[in-house]
Amino acid sequence: MGETTHPPFWRYAVITAIVLLTGGVAYLAVQAIGVLILIFLSFLLAAGLEPLVSLFTRHGMRRGLAVTIVCVSLTVIVLGLAAVGLAPAVRQFAQLLESLPDTLTKLGDQVSDENNAIGQFVRREDVQEGLKKALTALPDALSSSFGFLIGLLGKIGAGVFSVMTIAALTVYFMMALPRIVDGVARLLGNPEWAGVMREALGKIGGYVSGQIVICAAAGGCAYVFFLVARVPYPALLALGVAALDLVPQVGATLGAILGVGMALTVSLTTAIATVAFFCAYQLFENYLLAPRVFATATSLTPLSAFAAALVGGAAAGLVGAVAALPVTAALQVVVRYVFASRFAPKDAS
Repeated sequence: MGETTHPPFWRYAVITAIVLLTGGVAYLAVQAIGVLILIFLSFLLAAGLEPLVSLFTRHGMRRGLAVTIVCVSLTVIVLGLAAVGLAPAVRQFAQLLESLPDTLTKLGDQVSDENNAIGQFVRREDVQEGLKKALTALPDALSSSFGFLIGLLGKIGAGVFSVMTIAALTVYFMMALPRIVDGVARLLGNPEWAGVMREALGKIGGYVSGQIVICAAAGGCAYVFFLVARVPYPALLALGVAALDLVPQVGATLGAILGVGMALTVSLTTAIATVAFFCAYQLFENYLLAPRVFATATSLTPLSAFAAALVGGAAAGLVGAVAALPVTAALQVVVRYVFASRFAPKDAS
């Protein structure tokens, strides 16, 4: 029998080092998941704005100047929309908070009236005992509420910092996007990959810009309807409808529920009219507006789009659900290139 040969010790060392390195990278990725999401969103926005930058560079403009023009124009548009839509929404939210005391006063009047069911319920001994316990625990609740307020302010500050970080990273990605594409192509050793990546980024850019148009149309039409129907807080509701329309598959339904709920505070007739409006608008968006806007952006089937949204939502929540469709459309381009030889028609022998 021949002697059993064992692999040299250095192979075990290399395998162990690779395992430890992989585990360390995975641990760092989990710890820095928030930062990675910001980087991913920034790259997605840069890819979305790339068609505008390319429009200027194709006419001989330097890329730095083109990026500056796009960023300044986008900033002006955002500030204008904030002045027109966000400022009234904030005022209406403040009005909503101001109306709470009147609502509580009406509730107090009902509670103090022993002739209605609410007053009789409150006067029960077990309910009175529960109210006393609640009042005893009120100081602790107030102190915890103060801590919640501090935490909320901290989250708002973190949100502002995240927005500023995304804005800065987006500008850097916009400036370096051609170099990134060429660098990846050289790294893969195949110059054709540069064209594939540009086509994939074009899919992302078309989807992002198209989604902005869809959301703006949804918010604008809803705002006009809410004004005509005299639904309270029209700007605030329209802003919510536009934001929820970002969510694939279910966003439009959530926006409709938001509008119908507020319309119910006016009358049942207004609520029915709101349901009719959202049904009509969804038919217009699904069969006329969206197909024209996304004609060249994606070629996903409804089933693949729904599956992508589910997987993205399960993996990264709302951000994953929103980013799933453009990422899937870009991956479709890559997969089609990788497996092109398998699906190409064979020459007849």
